Amino acid sequence: MRLTDLHRYPVKSMGGSALTESDITPQGLPLDREWLITAPDGNMLTARKHPTMLLWQTAADSDGLTLTATDGSRQTVSVQEMNQESEVTVWKDRFTAFTTDHAANAWLSKQIGTEARLHWLGEHSRRLLAHSQTPLSFADGAPYLLTHTASLAELNTYLDEPVEMARFRPNFTVDGGKAFEEEQWQRIRIGEVEFEHFKPCVRCVMTTVDLVSGRRHPQQEPLSTLAVARKAIFGINLVALNQGRVHIDDEVEVLSWL
Repeated sequence: MRLTDLHRYPVKSMGGSALTESDITPQGLPLDREWLITAPDGNMLTARKHPTMLLWQTAADSDGLTLTATDGSRQTVSVQEMNQESEVTVWKDRFTAFTTDHAANAWLSKQIGTEARLHWLGEHSRRLLAHSQTPLSFADGAPYLLTHTASLAELNTYLDEPVEMARFRPNFTVDGGKAFEEEQWQRIRIGEVEFEHFKPCVRCVMTTVDLVSGRRHPQQEPLSTLAVARKAIFGINLVALNQGRVHIDDEVEVLSWL
């Protein structure tokens, strides 16, 4: 098996970018989900309620972030401007991140259609994965998400309209092996880095959003089919057991099974 795709998503619920290689850290891929959009009270705003967020383009580096809205307008914010501590909530986790009075907040609010605030995770995350005390970004609940091309191919045989892997927003996509076998992997190695299966990924309504139109599927596909056939599971969440670097076309080896 081989690693065929590698992606990061700088802003939670917004567009990502393909990579050819990346460092691997306990927290996740560098710059992956290090930015968050919230309501004024710090509660996360996501594409579950604002599906067109998935159509936004993002570009991030160590200095800051550039957001491109669906109408083509842009805003750039530097990390130096993210200098106000602010409490945020991602699911059940409440922790401190950084926000700003930058004009980007008013622009975001207008573009999304509700009052919004931009947050940066900071140089060191103050959120921890409970079972291991691993630092965690603004990701839903684990540092990494892996999907399998064979699993998507099988899922698409059940659908009237096939879907692309981008619907599932993986960090890693693996090719080779049998459909859905990844759910039974306990430990794997990608290149020089070992990973452990943390939990299966139960999918949500975000998978039903067309990534061209921003509209949800009227029959909630592919989620409806996944719910019946796979208990809504597609892909697995991982934690890294060591640091290193991975590259497209790295070998993926299963070290142990559940």
